[in-house]
Amino acid sequence: MKIVHLLKTVFRLAKGPEKTYRKGMNSTVDALNELVEIGEGFISAPGSIILAHDASTVIHTGKLRVEKTIIGNKVFLGANAVILPGIKVGDHAIIGAGAVVTKDVPAGMVVGGNPAKVLTTVDEYLKKCKERGVLYEMTEATLKKHGTMERATPQETADLIASIYKQYDQRNPQHG
Repeated sequence: MKIVHLLKTVFRLAKGPEKTYRKGMNSTVDALNELVEIGEGFISAPGSIILAHDASTVIHTGKLRVEKTIIGNKVFLGANAVILPGIKVGDHAIIGAGAVVTKDVPAGMVVGGNPAKVLTTVDEYLKKCKERGVLYEMTEATLKKHGTMERATPQETADLIASIYKQYDQRNPQHG
Protein backbone atom coordinates (compact mmCIF):
# COMPACT_ATOMS: atom_id res chain seq x y z
CA MET A 1 0.00 0.00 0.00
CA LYS A 2 2.90 2.35 0.80
CA ILE A 3 4.43 1.76 -2.66
CA VAL A 4 1.11 2.51 -4.41
CA HIS A 5 0.86 5.82 -2.52
CA LEU A 6 4.47 6.69 -3.47
CA LEU A 7 3.87 5.83 -7.13
CA LYS A 8 0.74 8.03 -7.18
CA THR A 9 2.77 10.87 -5.66
CA VAL A 10 5.50 10.42 -8.27
CA PHE A 11 2.86 10.43 -11.03
CA ARG A 12 1.34 13.69 -9.72
CA LEU A 13 4.82 15.25 -9.60
CA ALA A 14 5.63 14.09 -13.12
CA LYS A 15 2.25 15.35 -14.40
CA GLY A 16 3.09 18.82 -13.18
CA PRO A 17 1.10 21.66 -11.74
CA GLU A 18 -2.17 22.84 -13.24
CA LYS A 19 -0.79 26.32 -13.85
CA THR A 20 1.46 27.07 -16.82
CA TYR A 21 5.10 27.75 -16.05
CA ARG A 22 5.95 30.43 -18.63
CA LYS A 23 9.68 30.61 -17.98
CA GLY A 24 10.24 27.35 -19.84
CA MET A 25 8.40 28.54 -22.96
CA ASN A 26 8.73 25.31 -25.01
CA SER A 27 10.16 23.24 -22.15
CA THR A 28 8.43 20.90 -19.78
CA VAL A 29 9.56 22.16 -16.38
CA ASP A 30 9.52 19.89 -13.33
CA ALA A 31 6.40 19.97 -11.15
CA LEU A 32 8.72 21.21 -8.38
CA ASN A 33 9.17 24.34 -10.48
CA GLU A 34 10.16 26.49 -7.52
CA LEU A 35 13.38 24.45 -7.50
CA VAL A 36 14.08 25.35 -11.13
CA GLU A 37 15.70 28.75 -11.58
CA ILE A 38 15.79 30.12 -15.12
CA GLY A 39 17.66 33.30 -16.04
CA GLU A 40 16.69 36.11 -18.38
CA GLY A 41 16.62 35.62 -22.15
CA PHE A 42 16.15 31.83 -21.95
CA ILE A 43 15.01 30.18 -25.18
CA SER A 44 14.00 26.54 -25.49
CA ALA A 45 12.93 24.29 -28.34
CA PRO A 46 9.97 21.89 -28.20
CA GLY A 47 10.33 18.67 -26.24
CA SER A 48 13.03 19.94 -23.89
CA ILE A 49 12.77 18.98 -20.23
CA ILE A 50 14.19 20.58 -17.07
CA LEU A 51 14.07 18.43 -13.94
CA ALA A 52 14.49 19.11 -10.22
CA HIS A 53 13.56 15.63 -9.01
CA ASP A 54 14.39 12.02 -9.85
CA ALA A 55 12.12 9.13 -8.90
CA SER A 56 14.68 6.38 -9.60
CA THR A 57 15.40 6.13 -5.88
CA VAL A 58 11.76 5.53 -4.85
CA ILE A 59 11.69 1.74 -5.30
CA HIS A 60 14.93 1.37 -3.35
CA THR A 61 14.49 3.92 -0.57
CA GLY A 62 10.90 5.13 -0.69
CA LYS A 63 12.30 8.64 -1.21
CA LEU A 64 12.71 11.07 -4.13
CA ARG A 65 16.04 12.61 -5.05
CA VAL A 66 15.46 16.39 -5.17
CA GLU A 67 18.01 19.06 -6.17
CA LYS A 68 17.74 22.67 -7.34
CA THR A 69 18.45 23.14 -11.05
CA ILE A 70 19.82 26.48 -12.25
CA ILE A 71 19.80 27.77 -15.83
CA GLY A 72 21.80 30.96 -16.46
CA ASN A 73 21.01 34.00 -18.58
CA LYS A 74 20.72 33.82 -22.38
CA VAL A 75 20.79 30.02 -22.51
CA PHE A 76 19.43 28.05 -25.46
CA LEU A 77 18.02 24.57 -24.81
CA GLY A 78 17.65 22.44 -27.96
CA ALA A 79 14.78 20.18 -28.98
CA ASN A 80 14.32 17.10 -26.79
CA ALA A 81 17.27 18.00 -24.58
CA VAL A 82 17.04 16.97 -20.92
CA ILE A 83 18.63 18.77 -17.98
CA LEU A 84 18.82 16.49 -14.94
CA PRO A 85 18.23 17.59 -11.33
CA GLY A 86 20.95 19.60 -9.62
CA ILE A 87 22.62 20.81 -12.82
CA LYS A 88 23.92 24.35 -13.20
CA VAL A 89 24.05 25.76 -16.75
CA GLY A 90 26.22 28.87 -17.10
CA ASP A 91 25.26 32.06 -18.90
CA HIS A 92 25.31 32.13 -22.72
CA ALA A 93 25.48 28.32 -23.05
CA ILE A 94 23.94 26.33 -25.90
CA ILE A 95 22.57 22.86 -25.19
CA GLY A 96 22.28 20.82 -28.40
CA ALA A 97 19.17 18.95 -29.51
CA GLY A 98 18.77 15.59 -27.78
CA ALA A 99 21.50 16.27 -25.23
CA VAL A 100 21.21 14.69 -21.80
CA VAL A 101 22.94 17.06 -19.40
CA THR A 102 24.38 15.08 -16.49
CA LYS A 103 27.11 17.54 -15.42
CA ASP A 104 27.30 21.29 -14.93
CA VAL A 105 27.79 23.32 -18.14
CA PRO A 106 30.34 26.16 -18.01
CA ALA A 107 29.31 29.61 -19.26
CA GLY A 108 29.76 30.24 -22.97
CA MET A 109 30.00 26.59 -24.01
CA VAL A 110 28.16 24.44 -26.54
CA VAL A 111 27.36 20.93 -25.29
CA GLY A 112 25.74 17.97 -26.99
CA GLY A 113 25.32 14.22 -26.85
CA ASN A 114 24.31 11.63 -24.28
CA PRO A 115 25.79 12.24 -21.85
CA ALA A 116 26.36 15.83 -22.95
CA LYS A 117 29.98 16.86 -23.50
CA VAL A 118 31.54 20.22 -24.32
CA LEU A 119 31.84 20.48 -28.12
CA THR A 120 33.15 24.01 -28.55
CA THR A 121 32.80 27.53 -27.23
CA VAL A 122 29.81 29.62 -28.28
CA ASP A 123 32.20 32.12 -29.93
CA GLU A 124 33.83 29.37 -32.03
CA TYR A 125 30.42 27.98 -32.99
CA LEU A 126 29.16 31.42 -34.10
CA LYS A 127 32.35 31.99 -36.12
CA LYS A 128 31.80 28.67 -37.95
CA CYS A 129 28.16 29.60 -38.66
CA LYS A 130 29.23 32.98 -40.11
CA GLU A 131 31.92 31.34 -42.27
CA ARG A 132 29.36 28.85 -43.63
CA GLY A 133 26.85 31.65 -44.35
CA VAL A 134 24.03 30.01 -42.40
CA LEU A 135 22.97 32.95 -40.21
CA TYR A 136 19.78 34.74 -41.33
CA GLU A 137 18.28 38.04 -40.19
CA MET A 138 15.06 37.84 -38.16
CA THR A 139 12.16 40.23 -38.61
CA GLU A 140 12.13 43.05 -36.08
CA ALA A 141 8.86 41.87 -34.52
CA THR A 142 10.08 38.34 -33.81
CA LEU A 143 13.52 39.48 -32.71
CA LYS A 144 11.96 41.76 -30.08
CA LYS A 145 9.95 38.87 -28.64
CA HIS A 146 12.70 36.23 -28.73
CA GLY A 147 13.74 35.30 -25.22
CA THR A 148 10.97 37.35 -23.59
CA MET A 149 8.45 34.49 -23.16
CA GLU A 150 6.00 36.43 -25.38
CA ARG A 151 4.93 34.33 -28.34
CA ALA A 152 4.92 35.65 -31.89
CA THR A 153 1.52 36.06 -33.50
CA PRO A 154 0.65 33.81 -36.45
CA GLN A 155 1.20 36.78 -38.78
CA GLU A 156 4.61 37.56 -37.24
CA THR A 157 5.58 33.92 -37.68
CA ALA A 158 4.42 33.94 -41.31
CA ASP A 159 6.38 37.16 -41.93
CA LEU A 160 9.51 35.61 -40.41
CA ILE A 161 9.21 32.47 -42.56
CA ALA A 162 8.73 34.58 -45.73
CA SER A 163 11.75 36.68 -44.80
CA ILE A 164 13.94 33.61 -44.24
CA TYR A 165 12.95 32.11 -47.62
CA LYS A 166 13.63 35.42 -49.36
CA GLN A 167 17.11 35.63 -47.82
CA TYR A 168 17.75 31.95 -48.60
CA ASP A 169 16.73 32.36 -52.25
CA GLN A 170 19.02 35.41 -52.58
CA ARG A 171 21.97 33.35 -51.32
CA ASN A 172 21.01 30.23 -53.25
CA PRO A 173 19.56 31.30 -56.63
CA GLN A 174 19.42 27.69 -57.84
CA HIS A 175 16.86 26.98 -55.08
CA GLY A 176 14.14 29.37 -56.35
